[in-house]
Amino acid sequence: MDGRLVELGVGLIAAIMVIREVLGFLDKKKFTNGASQEHGAVMNEHVNDMRIAVSKVKDKVNDLHDWHDKRDADGVPLWYVRRSLEDAIKDLGEKMCQQIEVQTKILQHMQKTEELYRQKVVKNGER
Repeated sequence: MDGRLVELGVGLIAAIMVIREVLGFLDKKKFTNGASQEHGAVMNEHVNDMRIAVSKVKDKVNDLHDWHDKRDADGVPLWYVRRSLEDAIKDLGEKMCQQIEVQTKILQHMQKTEELYRQKVVKNGER
């Protein structure tokens, strides 16, 4: 559990520590202050409510940790960009650059061919 809490940040840890201290204080007060059973019953109910709330928070934190701890075949967490996807996107970008270069060369050849054709038409038109 401690390893999971470290990943969530200082704020959550501080909140849980404060809640634990409050629960400990209320627990001690419940046993030392026996003046009124009604008061003790109310305090006991509050302590139990707090324990249930902390338990729910703990369960949600564990669930959140489980979601974020899932990894793909490469070991990369699924919440991040997969290495294979990143490689595929880089490869796609390189292929697009190659296509642009090839299309530019084709256009240049077509322009030269068109110019030669026009020159030939003009030459044949003069005869």
